[in-house]
Amino acid sequence: MVKWNNIFLVALSFTLLLFFSMGSVEGIVIGEEKPSLVDTVFITNDKWVDAIASTEYAYESGGIILQTESNELDPKVESLIKAIEPKKIVIIGGPLAVSNNVENKLKEYGTVVRIWGPTRVETNENILKLLKNKNTLVLVDSTNFSEVMGVISKGYTPVYCFITRYDPYEVIRVYEDNKVKLYNVKNRRFIGEYDKENVLEIPGSILILKCPNISATYSSNRDICEFGYSLVDLNSSTTIYCNSTKYRLLISEDSPTVLLLSKYLKIPLYIEGREEGHENYIIEFGEDPINSSINVAVNILIIKKTMELQGGNNDPSNLEQSLNEAKTQLWSKNIPVERYNIPYTCLEEYWRSQ
Repeated sequence: MVKWNNIFLVALSFTLLLFFSMGSVEGIVIGEEKPSLVDTVFITNDKWVDAIASTEYAYESGGIILQTESNELDPKVESLIKAIEPKKIVIIGGPLAVSNNVENKLKEYGTVVRIWGPTRVETNENILKLLKNKNTLVLVDSTNFSEVMGVISKGYTPVYCFITRYDPYEVIRVYEDNKVKLYNVKNRRFIGEYDKENVLEIPGSILILKCPNISATYSSNRDICEFGYSLVDLNSSTTIYCNSTKYRLLISEDSPTVLLLSKYLKIPLYIEGREEGHENYIIEFGEDPINSSINVAVNILIIKKTMELQGGNNDPSNLEQSLNEAKTQLWSKNIPVERYNIPYTCLEEYWRSQ
């Protein structure tokens, strides 16, 4: 009996040796890196400012943007990141925007880097420096969502600035060398010190401009233009992205990552109060920034996978099959595919435009 056991072990060893020496075993590699659904995931807090600022860079990187609370990684966002298995996670904003606690948690799921500056102006500046392609740069008031989106919707790249207007009767100005100090008249409270070139007195107002170190000559803001920038008239420009004659993506301060989907699909944005006539074809993504960012990310993942499966197939009858297969594959990786909400005819229009 012992003899037969020895013969069996020798035969098994030889079989395993032969199996592992064959070329067909190339796919079985212990410790091989798993493919990511997308290589780069961008993380911002649940405000619109950094999400909008990071959109162009996320699009160039072929990535997605997910929003979370400043001090805690949202469990639903964490679950999606785990399913995606990104190679790199890019945090946009400093530790006050996205805490070190969130950063440490993200390190469990990929290489983490942070792009930031002391304020939204410097954060935006550092992102712009990384872009490969820049459209016309237009200075915008970084606190005004409508203004920022108005610039983007016309195909320009916004450059964040701070522009503040003071009543000259309420502010004391002290000019010293190349600096100007401002104090509140009523309580003599110190407001701040600014470079003289960034303080402008015009009839009825004192303007303070905080600008990044980015070369730009245009602005859509008339106060900013007082400092010598050329005015961009948004009313006379044409809207970009005209692949779809019907559909619009609704964007708001609570759903800023919709801008990224707009770039992928090349579908115009609908900013409430700015356009009428497309109410039946408005695609919405919710009013909660975090859930909205997940909804948008899922849409992008499914669209990417559908186009990959469709490949060079020119038969439109296969598109629906590719879409269903994409959902099935992503569902098996724990992607919440039930959040997908792009109408099929919209997807078809996008596919035909490729």
